[in-house]
Amino acid sequence: MPSSAGWRRRTPIVAGLVVTVLAGLALTVARHAPRPPVAPRAAIRAALHDPATARALAGSRWNRVSAAPLDAQLERVSFWAGEQIVAQAAVNGRAQVVQAQDFHAERVPYGDWIAYEPALLIGLGAIFLAVTLVVPWRRVRNLDALAAQSLVVSVVLFQRRYLDPSLVAAAPGLLYLMARCAWLALGRAPRAAPSTPLLIAVSPRMSPGRRIRWLRVALLVLGIVFVMVGVSSPFAVDVTYAVMEGATVLIHGVLPYGHLPPGILHGDTYPILSYALYTPLALIAPVRSEWNSVDAALVVAVTAALVGAWAALRSVAAGSRRNRRPDAEEAGLRAAIAVLAFPALLITVSTGTTDIVLAAMLGLALLLWRRPAAGSALLAVAGWFKLAPFALLPLFLAPLRGRRLAAGLVASAVVSLAVLALVVSLGGGRGIVEMAHAVSYQFTRGSDQSLWSALGIGGLQPLAQACVLGLIAVGALALWRDPGLADEPRRVAAICASVLIGLQLAADYWAFLYVVWVVPALCVSVLAPGIPEVPAWPVLAPADAAPATREEALAA
Repeated sequence: MPSSAGWRRRTPIVAGLVVTVLAGLALTVARHAPRPPVAPRAAIRAALHDPATARALAGSRWNRVSAAPLDAQLERVSFWAGEQIVAQAAVNGRAQVVQAQDFHAERVPYGDWIAYEPALLIGLGAIFLAVTLVVPWRRVRNLDALAAQSLVVSVVLFQRRYLDPSLVAAAPGLLYLMARCAWLALGRAPRAAPSTPLLIAVSPRMSPGRRIRWLRVALLVLGIVFVMVGVSSPFAVDVTYAVMEGATVLIHGVLPYGHLPPGILHGDTYPILSYALYTPLALIAPVRSEWNSVDAALVVAVTAALVGAWAALRSVAAGSRRNRRPDAEEAGLRAAIAVLAFPALLITVSTGTTDIVLAAMLGLALLLWRRPAAGSALLAVAGWFKLAPFALLPLFLAPLRGRRLAAGLVASAVVSLAVLALVVSLGGGRGIVEMAHAVSYQFTRGSDQSLWSALGIGGLQPLAQACVLGLIAVGALALWRDPGLADEPRRVAAICASVLIGLQLAADYWAFLYVVWVVPALCVSVLAPGIPEVPAWPVLAPADAAPATREEALAA
């Protein structure tokens, strides 16, 4: 018979398997595809006869067309040239085209074209690897860095509108990072082999103080690049316009649900804080259509990226000091640079999307891990901003006891009650129903931009979603049973990253913009400093110290 200690170690896994099986059955039974509002042939015929769609198709050499329901009211018609999408049209139940998009004429999907330039992508990738790789080369840490860097392939393919290949190209890196983070967090205490950061290995004679000064300069330069590219971006993503339009409606005392301008389809599908937190910007520069400027939102995106880098710096530096590493400040600077040089972060910032703000919130929540009230409150705010952070609340609350648990629960409850009070004050009890109905679109939408549709294995999606729920159960129970695990922020960040990646892979819709959610967690977990080699850092000998006499100074 297994020992009691062995059984205790297996309890979280058993609980996770039970949750996975039950959730898989429930999700499979509840799954249903949206009913097409109009027959596919009728939708295609309407799109072909629409003048705007005809202009989009002119000269595109399309050779394939598909139609699928977007929801109960709209059918999406997509035109392809091989694997490259060239145009889309949204057709309503009366076989009328309500929106047409021309892709092949656009230089980039969204954001600033400068951020897509190969030279810039290669340069940022080189910087990212320089601050994340270690020597000796045969270290799993290097695989982690290469897996993260591989995501840039998906970005390049998506820029050229190869939707399915871009999704498939991202899957190996995301799956590896999800499994790696889960193993780091939930496996046995890691026995990492000693290693030396690549920057230290290639500059063995440089003093730590001088290297820190150069890293500060590099971080400053990256920050300036983000400001210049992000704020000047000419093509913000539709999400940016949606939240600014919703914020503009909110300042007039009206809920955005069902009351946004018709230019953006389902622009009201986000929780209320996605709009409410942008109301200060809407007071200064209201947005009522896609013809208005959203430069203020671009400034927020740039600021959020810098805040996320700062949160990673503080988290890694604090963890290094707790582990008595002599390079705590340098390790923090490397982490901040890794965040800003992470594949596709600059592109994402240039779109102005709210995903950058969410990434900053999650980074700050990890920084506040040892402060349960503040961390739980911030996660609740992030959840009412974009739903995914609610999946992390069980992980944050599980290891708490007594007053700390009460503080975390009260803090998250106060935030949620305040949010609901805001909705009720503007829309009454009906407002909550309207918000729930609008947000539910994210769970019922039809999409050709998911890994499941790209591979033609949609029937397995409920199982993947159930596995993510099982992972959350395993992580929460492991944190509850093992106080030592909760005392290691690196492993906590790893389980959070694993859950967030799982949510993205199991979702109905995925874009590379979502990867930024996990950037802070990756940089303070699998990409954080490992066990140092000895000697790993040069120690200032008396000869390196300040000269004591005039003769020594002249000799130096």
